[in-house]
Amino acid sequence: MTWARADETAVHMETFEGRVPSSVLGRTGLTVSNVGFGSYRASEHDPDHRDALRLALRSGVNLIDTSSNYGDGGSERLIGEVLAEEFASGHLHRERVVVVTKAGYVQGSHLREAKRRIEERRPFPETVEFSPDCWHNISPEFLDEQISRSLARLKLESLDVLLLHNPEYFLKTSQDLGTYYARIKKAFEFLEGEVERKRIRFYGVSSNAFPEARSKPEFTSLEKVWDCAAGIKKNHHFAVIQFPMNIFEPGATTHKNNGHSTLIEKARELKLGVLTNRPFNAFHRGRLVRLTSFPIHDDVDVKGRLHIALGRVVEMENRFHGGSGSDRHGLGWGHVLRDRMNDLTDVLQWKDALAQQIIPQLRLSLDRLGPADAAWTQEYRVQVAELLDLVTKALENLAAQKSALLAARLESFAPALAEPPMTLSQKSLRVYHALKSVNSVLVGMRKTAYVNDALAPRPPLPEEQALNVLAQLQRDP
Repeated sequence: MTWARADETAVHMETFEGRVPSSVLGRTGLTVSNVGFGSYRASEHDPDHRDALRLALRSGVNLIDTSSNYGDGGSERLIGEVLAEEFASGHLHRERVVVVTKAGYVQGSHLREAKRRIEERRPFPETVEFSPDCWHNISPEFLDEQISRSLARLKLESLDVLLLHNPEYFLKTSQDLGTYYARIKKAFEFLEGEVERKRIRFYGVSSNAFPEARSKPEFTSLEKVWDCAAGIKKNHHFAVIQFPMNIFEPGATTHKNNGHSTLIEKARELKLGVLTNRPFNAFHRGRLVRLTSFPIHDDVDVKGRLHIALGRVVEMENRFHGGSGSDRHGLGWGHVLRDRMNDLTDVLQWKDALAQQIIPQLRLSLDRLGPADAAWTQEYRVQVAELLDLVTKALENLAAQKSALLAARLESFAPALAEPPMTLSQKSLRVYHALKSVNSVLVGMRKTAYVNDALAPRPPLPEEQALNVLAQLQRDP
């Protein structure tokens, strides 16, 4: 059976010594890079994502994190294809890369399968139906199927780490804590069997609720989760946890929610491997804040051209719609933007809207037009493309201003972050890497530029200084 080995991962990371720091992933004994390839939005159909993963692996990143529900399995397929290529070429050996995947969400094709099984009167037991398009399940029957599918998509014989994915979704529909932890223990019992079958090597839990205060309704106690594993057998294979942590959400370092210990203190005591996610996507004051730097454009030029471009597109839509401006054909985005321009403040939400709604709808609507509208169509494509690009640049300027202010605040708390010049994401990573209990920070590296940014050599802050930065941000948000 082929999986990551302690000796091989140690040798592998030694070859990148001085360029990519590493540490031992707790009880697993595996040596992993301090930055992991987070694949939440990675797609098998995007060549940029494929190039980014290949560059990350060849640059020293040896931990990949994914999940069965990311891209409805597309993330795992991308990883499986790239790993197969790297193994075949000799650039990487299976024993030197740590693959982590997760199971629990019932979405997309998995949801369709779950509904089909209900119709056939053989449903997955213990399903949590908390919304129409997303269910949750950690029953042995569901996990068994998920592991089989993940192995096939990843093109692997075994998984290094399998994590239960946000089991706290049970608590969205019930506050029966006894049943909640009993289900986790039942899942662990099944996973111990999977270790014996050699389909997985270690298991654990990825939970957004691990760092929360005990008073929160979905709080998940690491102490109790550990007891679930310890109650099965002494030499259990519960070895890794994952949770969100960033400069605005440092609950893992501040909340004494496991006895008199914080989450990372308890994890260190139990010798657990620790992975953190969402390092650059922080929820702050009810809004998503992107902790990265953005391109800066000539603000006066962008605003002037944006005003002109918007007017041109609105005039073209009026002409196409007979002067009414009403959107009868999905071609009224100029009017929509004119009416809602002041509401656009978040470049991330805007880019998501572009990719998922605006551009697909524009293409579909324009492709429906006939030869009689060919001249108008050609001109409109050019004008609306310029408009959307200028909106993006205007929002990037706004985001860049906010990032610069936040970077200045970090530097005021820790002057060492001012030199040498760094992006906001690099400053943030210097804080995270200072926390000795954190083995790997999972970064969404969907472009080669993101890989280079995350792996740029920057020494971590002293741990005490990093903890002070996190505390200062809470006192002075």
